[in-house]
Amino acid sequence: MLEKVFESHKKWINTTLKFGCSKDEAEDIVSNMYLVIGKMLKKGLDISYGDEVNYYYIYLTLKTSFLQMCNKKKKHNKVPLDLVLEIESGEYIDFDSADQVLQKELDELHWYDKRVFDLIQNEYSITELSKKTNITYHSLYNTYRKTKDKLTKKILE
Repeated sequence: MLEKVFESHKKWINTTLKFGCSKDEAEDIVSNMYLVIGKMLKKGLDISYGDEVNYYYIYLTLKTSFLQMCNKKKKHNKVPLDLVLEIESGEYIDFDSADQVLQKELDELHWYDKRVFDLIQNEYSITELSKKTNITYHSLYNTYRKTKDKLTKKILE
């Protein structure tokens, strides 16, 4: 069955390009799709649609791979908090003094608030951190939001 999927390789590339990615990214996504489909076929998945391949299943697999790639990019390209503050407030912020205020406020935070803020700002999404720590999503979200709001308020003062 994987051979039948591969016969439409150009079609999968063109479909993936329509998601808005580059040719290299499309190649990576399609390669990932082959790996996923191969694993699922070994587990007994039937992706046939009569004598053909179920194109909708392939499309969903490609779209999921594309979205995962986008999420990884967002995670690794987070905008620093001080830049976000400048954009949100619409006014100029002296980054040196803002950084000093930020560091001072971070040092004064409760260890839990500081750790949650740091992990969500730099390493994990709230969902990932919730799964890893078994702390509810809402608890982590509220801690992060309150800490970010507190830091934002202090910097804008």
